[in-house]
Amino acid sequence: MALSQVAKIDVNQTIDQLTKLIKYDAKYIIQVANFTGYTLNRVGIHNNAEKWPLGSIFPNELAIGQFNCYSFSFAVNYQIQEGSGFIQLAASWPFPGISRINVGNIDQSGDSPAKEIWHDIDHSLNKSLFNEEDKSISNDSVIVNAYTKEVKSKNIWFYEIREN
Repeated sequence: MALSQVAKIDVNQTIDQLTKLIKYDAKYIIQVANFTGYTLNRVGIHNNAEKWPLGSIFPNELAIGQFNCYSFSFAVNYQIQEGSGFIQLAASWPFPGISRINVGNIDQSGDSPAKEIWHDIDHSLNKSLFNEEDKSISNDSVIVNAYTKEVKSKNIWFYEIREN
């Protein structure tokens, strides 16, 4: 079972500053830094292995889900309240020695956009999706940057959301 927590953040903080704020108690961490004035309202989910650990995320909030498990593979669909559109975030582990991450901006509510973005990292024949490359998308409201990193032997899937 995942442990979830939140912390208030400032739009001027860097990702490195944020990672120093948190005590990591588990091996795997999902972090979503909402540097916007928008609420990210969870409107869809796809859980293949384990469960997406975070609910809705408020403006200027860092949401953290920490867990220990053998594997996980899931995605979420967030509606941008007070803004426009939707964003999807996906994460998966393991694929022999490789963590996987993906983002999307399918403009639709429900579970299917989350499943589609998840499907891209778990089943695509495009080898570029089977690695740790940074991902980035944008829409009229936000820019999303996603990447994986290791901090003190903890694996972090980090999603940075800023106003466009």
